[in-house]
Amino acid sequence: MTDASAFYGIGGAWYPEEHDSASWPEYARLMGAAGLRVARIGEFAWDRMEPRESVYDFQWLEAAFALLEARGIRALLCTPTAVPPRWACAAYPDINPVLENGRAMGFGGRRYTCPTSPNYLRLGEAIAGAMGARFGTDRRVMGWQLDNEFGHPFCFCDRCLGEFQAWCARRFRTIDRFNDALVMSFWGQTLTDFDQVMFPTSYSHPGLWQLYHQFFSDMTVACYARQASALRAAGAEQPITTNIMPTWYGYDHEAMVRHFDVIGVDHYGLNPDTLFGEPFLNEAFVQAYSRGLTPGRPIWFHEFQWGKGCGRGSYLPLPGQVRWGALTQLGMGANLVSFFRVDVPPAGAERDAFGLLGADGQPGRIYSEVKDLGAEIAELATLLEGSVPAPAEVAVLFTYHNHVEFARNNRLPETAGPFGNGYAMHLAKHFGAVARQNIPCDIVYPSVDFSAYQVIIAPALYVLPEELGAKLAAWAAAGGTLLLTALSGVVDEHGTMHDAPAPGPLRAAAGVTVRDSALPHPYAGPVTIRRDRAMELPDLHDVRWLDEILPDAGTEVLARYDNAFYRDIPVLTRREYGAGSVYYLGALLTQDGYNALYRALAPLLGLRPILDLPEGIYVTERISGDRRIRFFNNPHPDAREVTVEGETVALEAFGVRVIG
Repeated sequence: MTDASAFYGIGGAWYPEEHDSASWPEYARLMGAAGLRVARIGEFAWDRMEPRESVYDFQWLEAAFALLEARGIRALLCTPTAVPPRWACAAYPDINPVLENGRAMGFGGRRYTCPTSPNYLRLGEAIAGAMGARFGTDRRVMGWQLDNEFGHPFCFCDRCLGEFQAWCARRFRTIDRFNDALVMSFWGQTLTDFDQVMFPTSYSHPGLWQLYHQFFSDMTVACYARQASALRAAGAEQPITTNIMPTWYGYDHEAMVRHFDVIGVDHYGLNPDTLFGEPFLNEAFVQAYSRGLTPGRPIWFHEFQWGKGCGRGSYLPLPGQVRWGALTQLGMGANLVSFFRVDVPPAGAERDAFGLLGADGQPGRIYSEVKDLGAEIAELATLLEGSVPAPAEVAVLFTYHNHVEFARNNRLPETAGPFGNGYAMHLAKHFGAVARQNIPCDIVYPSVDFSAYQVIIAPALYVLPEELGAKLAAWAAAGGTLLLTALSGVVDEHGTMHDAPAPGPLRAAAGVTVRDSALPHPYAGPVTIRRDRAMELPDLHDVRWLDEILPDAGTEVLARYDNAFYRDIPVLTRREYGAGSVYYLGALLTQDGYNALYRALAPLLGLRPILDLPEGIYVTERISGDRRIRFFNNPHPDAREVTVEGETVALEAFGVRVIG
């Protein structure tokens, strides 16, 4: 029916329900002329699809699909469950969640849903099943997006509390095990029954926050899985996914994607204030985060920026930037870049958002650029069809437990960030320091097979379950190289301190004991790191966090602190462990510090760039059999040139050159 690994190129989100149907043919014509091959459609149209309960109207979708098909465009069809209709909210108020402040969220906006609501689950399965029965074998539909940016507001309703208590009972089996795991004797909070378990809003316990988020993730994933099952049961044959928001901590993405056929992603990266480093490195981090969730699965970008957003501080992309963004992600392995959005919303909360076509339905400058891009991608399609990203030898470890820990319980400026993204932003510093050297770097998750990698970097592995510690130690003993950093191995998955000192379950493998750790005291003045052995490491300044560590006998010290108060304390060590080795960095650094550190470490770790290129010029590869397709990338607003194997490669401002 549809090959999930097919190369589609570019597409766009279109909302025909917001416009007079007389305008639809022209929208379809202009989309086709621009080279769009996919139209994402239907995600907020529940009221149009089901105007009354169990009364469905899909004729308007049929009409839209016919127009798209005539222009060579297929639909990425969305279930509309992010916005239950007014009739549903009025008839079934249990749909609405209760927020952390105790206020019930009602109709209006979007995502006003609770994943434990029986009526929401029933209605969501019903609309998904009805859509699947109608379009599940329709060749005009190339795939399904369930909901929109799946992930409900964190809900604290009475029903969720009862479900949370039952979840804790299933997990711990006895209340004594619960009390012991969370050390509820602290502040005299020992419980005698699971019906006494409270939300962490009532008792702000870091371990209880961990459990709540693990519970809420399970409820959210189950909600998605029920929709997917309803679609399949109704006969849907196309690939199923949803559009995740990378690094949103509202649920465990690693658990969610087990139900995906394709990894779907929303990403807005053309503004200058990117979360994960300089523009190219930001794109690389988002791609690696998404691809690593299920290695080998294709990536579809469901929402990708091609214009200004609807909020303050949003910028119109410069000429060339839209092409740069799309080709950058295609060059890293994406098979679809679908932009947001084709049409301007005529009213509502996103009224001022950018559309590829104006409010009058007419094209502008960016349309012309996209049309040229569409023609270019059409020529590249045969070359890219069937190709996959080149494999990496190094990966950065990302865990949901730590994402929640630093989002909810973080007390450090170096691991703080907007929307709970501090942990991801911290990992991006390590990732960027490797990727900026044109060394391919992945992001890896705890359930993935580590044997594909030569090196794993595990920054701030604060929450370290015994099981994950054992897996990392076994992988290192079998020949891998593990790099740990400060803030690792402190607590278990319940948020409770390990009995052993940090790095806890990995203390023996690392060959170090962390005795004291904190921010450098301001009276101490600047803290510098200097090498202790013959390695090409310049002095690293501006240390933001320091561990005072004791190396075991046989652990090599590679660098020490240089400061009147912290002088000669080891900071970078290496321990031979089985057939592999474990490095420990007892500090947090600035981005410049990490850049210098990983330049020095790369030769020791056996990491090599794809090509040696000037600073700030990048190359990525897709491979097809023995063929390597290289994307040379200039993310800068001025032209550059590079020499590759005696040939000059000219790169215009925001230039991407494909050589295959």
